[in-house]
Amino acid sequence: MQFPSAEWAVAFRSALNANAAYREAARAFEGDLLFRVRPADPTGSAPGIQLVLTGGECTSATFHADARAVATEFVFEGTADDWRRVLHREVDPVQAILHGTLKVRGNLAKLLRFNRAAKELTETAGTIPVDG
Repeated sequence: MQFPSAEWAVAFRSALNANAAYREAARAFEGDLLFRVRPADPTGSAPGIQLVLTGGECTSATFHADARAVATEFVFEGTADDWRRVLHREVDPVQAILHGTLKVRGNLAKLLRFNRAAKELTETAGTIPVDG
């Protein structure tokens, strides 16, 4: 399936909600985040998937054809190629963030408090099949 897409969002939400390790690590987390694809052309659309996370559960996963105007607490952003490499597990998601391959915007202190949950979330994303 294609990333990002409505189909991928549904599959990711189901997989994340089935992940007991994520549920435990994120039981005290409340917030939302966006996986956004940075367009190659600055005038192009920036598709993304917004996740609403509450108490270890993903209550909503919404695909946006252009997510530039989506208000969210955290944004994880990379090019289509960067996301492809992360989702195909060619690049470790934590290393992608540390090396700036994926850019993160938001309250980094909060994100660090839930680093185990963030790791489970990104590893779960890598279990969803993607085309390309």
